[in-house]
Amino acid sequence: MLEFINNHLIFSIIILLNIIGSLISLFLYASDKRKAINNSWRIKEKTLLLSTLLFGAVGSFIGIFILRHKTRHWYFVLTAIVSLIIQALLLYFTFNLSL
Repeated sequence: MLEFINNHLIFSIIILLNIIGSLISLFLYASDKRKAINNSWRIKEKTLLLSTLLFGAVGSFIGIFILRHKTRHWYFVLTAIVSLIIQALLLYFTFNLSL
């Protein structure tokens, strides 16, 4: 097991960053949705978009399409899709380099 982790250290780090980033991003989208319903202070759009770009594509994708938050803003949908593609390609290439 330790040998596998040593051989795939960069891949493992990127997976971990994706998991943490996605959880943070999903939390931000869910929190902003709750604040929108309660007419409370909102999370800045820049913060939501940045969380999408910084390894949070999966969480943002869930926040946009499952929680149905920010679906009317085309740039949120586009950012989530492009970030998801980029992060998937990053995982693919780092996995193939570690073989």
